[in-house]
Amino acid sequence: MDFLKDKRSPVKPVFVNAHCHLELTNLAGKMPKNKPFFEWLSVLRKEVENWTKEDYQASYLKGLELSSKAGTSIIYDVGNQMSEPEFSGFTKLYSMHEIIKQPLPEPCTPHSIYATPPELVREAVKSCVKAGIPWSIHLAEFDESDRFCDFLDIFKGEQEFVRNGLIIHGNFLKEGDLAFMAKNHIALVHCPESHEWFGHKDPEFEMWKKSGVDICIATDSLASATSLDLMEQVKTLFRRYPKAFTHKEAMAAITTVPGKYFYI
Repeated sequence: MDFLKDKRSPVKPVFVNAHCHLELTNLAGKMPKNKPFFEWLSVLRKEVENWTKEDYQASYLKGLELSSKAGTSIIYDVGNQMSEPEFSGFTKLYSMHEIIKQPLPEPCTPHSIYATPPELVREAVKSCVKAGIPWSIHLAEFDESDRFCDFLDIFKGEQEFVRNGLIIHGNFLKEGDLAFMAKNHIALVHCPESHEWFGHKDPEFEMWKKSGVDICIATDSLASATSLDLMEQVKTLFRRYPKAFTHKEAMAAITTVPGKYFYI
């Protein structure tokens, strides 16, 4: 990681965005801040109600363009419109279909346990395991209603599948949850701008780091952030929580730590 401190070094870090919704890129500047999630979601649905497949594709491609300009090499994208172009030309792009209410072609990943029926959560996670791709799920973001233990309950007798995944946001995770994640190669993905956008409670960084869980920093979408630049996310992190991470830790959270999940 020394090259991250030496601007003269010719070696460039491999930036990995572990969570993004590229199809929402063209909602930039159109979404409210500091609103309850379902109020925000209502505005989002109204904004996209007349979007065509071509509109989603244009938004997706704009997101790729912005990410590329920001130096991002790997993106784990989550979309539910099945509208991403067949060929993007991007260095390494994981375009994951997000299950909400209906089965989708594999590999796919569940949105959350409150929006996705348990059988589809199970199906989606297994599809990722089969494909050798990390699964992801939004969990414990707003309160304690969608608990990690409820997610595990979906896999009773099959917990061997709950490995090599990404928990998105995870603001209400407990010590035991984090310990399980650390043991089973499940990372916690924090999106600084999105976190600020919704006015979430301060993250328990000390508990997260003490648990040994892998911590990644990602962008989320431009529906709840102002930039798809991972370095801007790091700047937001330091502005809000200047003592939470060292420079080395923060840079690892957008390079080598998420890189472990994408075999780089």
